[in-house]
Amino acid sequence: MGFETPEANSIIAVLGTVRGFGHVVGAAPNIPGLNSFSPFDACFVNASAIGTGDQPSPIEMIARSRKPAVIIGTLDDLATRFAAVADLNRDFMTRPCQPEELLLRAYRVLRFVESAAVAIQPSTRNGARRVVLADDDATTIVMISTILRHFNFECDIAHDGAQAFDIARRKEPDLVLLDVAMPHMNGFEALTALRSDVATRSTPVILVSAHHDEAEVVKGFSLGADDYITKPFNSGELMARISRVLRESEER
Repeated sequence: MGFETPEANSIIAVLGTVRGFGHVVGAAPNIPGLNSFSPFDACFVNASAIGTGDQPSPIEMIARSRKPAVIIGTLDDLATRFAAVADLNRDFMTRPCQPEELLLRAYRVLRFVESAAVAIQPSTRNGARRVVLADDDATTIVMISTILRHFNFECDIAHDGAQAFDIARRKEPDLVLLDVAMPHMNGFEALTALRSDVATRSTPVILVSAHHDEAEVVKGFSLGADDYITKPFNSGELMARISRVLRESEER
């Protein structure tokens, strides 16, 4: 949806290599049932395309649907349209799109739809699971908290490491998600504080970073992190990592 002919043909050609069938939808589609996306298993959506006349933009159309979608655009496009990107059935790519990655993203959104319902096991304690989400970036907070709440997690927000440590001591969460680069107390410092306090020593912690730096990963695990995830990540990857960490915590 919303692609110029050369890019649309390129996507269709890539799908054809795995016997996938692609159909181009223009700005003024006339396919019966399009608004419900019922004829399609998933969609590729151009985040840069705008609406025409009374027709909404492709990304606005997909945001109203639960249809799995891979959203393609610039970093600015994706950042300003995070509501659609953050949905559990979405993944995203920045241009230029490599064929292998395009197929991988399509596979992920389709597989995630099948597995999302069983990705998280019920909590062993009464009530919903509680997560402390610590990040100083508002867009990241909205995206991750949206994903967590779709899975019925209670989410406490912290904007720096000191707040995260304070909330964790008071709320005794099931999990803490710590961004590495934060003011006042960064993720490593907050992790050290959590592991040094008897009340939070065993609380599972996943570090989140914008940089895939091997030294940072090693440092995080050496300080006691249970996992380490690098931005940008999709909702399926995030929930799979959370599920694994929680399961291992319950087994200890």
